[in-house]
Amino acid sequence: MPSNGLKLEYALEGSSNFIVWKDKMEVVLDDNGLLEYTKTDIAKPLTSDAQQLTQWKKDTTKARRIILE
Repeated sequence: MPSNGLKLEYALEGSSNFIVWKDKMEVVLDDNGLLEYTKTDIAKPLTSDAQQLTQWKKDTTKARRIILE
């Protein structure tokens, strides 16, 4: 099992399992502290703070990777 908590049987198969897939994605993203990235538009921080920018990029990339896997 990948480190993000997903199993192969969680794969989206189209409209036939979308609701179940969506519910599972929300749980996995919430467990990873990333659910807000799918509920709202988390804009790139307008700051020169490299740490904030790095964290935003890391979180955005992780959320996308979880969904794409």
